[in-house]
Amino acid sequence: MNTRLIKLCFLPCFLTCLFSYGQSESEQILNHSVSVTSLDLRSKELVGSPYVNDDFFPAKIKGIETAYPMRYNAYEDEMEFEKEGKFYNFNKVLNQEVVFLATNKKYKLFFDTENNDNSIGYFVVLFQGNKIDLLNKEKIKFFEAVKPKTGYDKYKPPTLKRVNDKFYIGYKNGTTTELPRKKQDVLKLFSEKSNDIQNYAKKNRLSFKDKEDLIQLFKYYNTLN
Repeated sequence: MNTRLIKLCFLPCFLTCLFSYGQSESEQILNHSVSVTSLDLRSKELVGSPYVNDDFFPAKIKGIETAYPMRYNAYEDEMEFEKEGKFYNFNKVLNQEVVFLATNKKYKLFFDTENNDNSIGYFVVLFQGNKIDLLNKEKIKFFEAVKPKTGYDKYKPPTLKRVNDKFYIGYKNGTTTELPRKKQDVLKLFSEKSNDIQNYAKKNRLSFKDKEDLIQLFKYYNTLN
């Protein structure tokens, strides 16, 4: 079976029956989900994958006890579910969380400010605090085929390629802000606590670009009154 073949279809009726009584809001995301893609992933020319990991792994949705085999489609920004050889996406519900059991990797749905269309998307939660969260956005982009212009050039096939992840601040109202590249611009996002953050970073020799250092900074910020 070609695991990259994405089919347009509804979840089987067994899910509807399973969750039709006493549904919580989080359970309802299993009922009306479809899976679509704008690419023909069966193309023999296409290089790369739309997935951060091609394999399905057990994961749980917040509020639902049952674990399901899932994988993240970073090209379409969709969480996929597999049942009987068919693939589906879940409806996106703001603040919904998906946790992969083997790694404890958590995805959470926030407003995706990059799209400027009030859409919501999946972000990896690197640190979850009582005030703000540190998030990571995984991205895979499609690059068109490049035909050779001269006899010395080589044909480049259409490619799906992982691009650099971006760090974001996640707020409790579901909005996000991308962390700027410059330290001074990052500090501005901490407003009246910027001096505390700057002093703490200097004292502990922390970078504003390193993931582990940012986690430490966010932990510290969440302890401030």
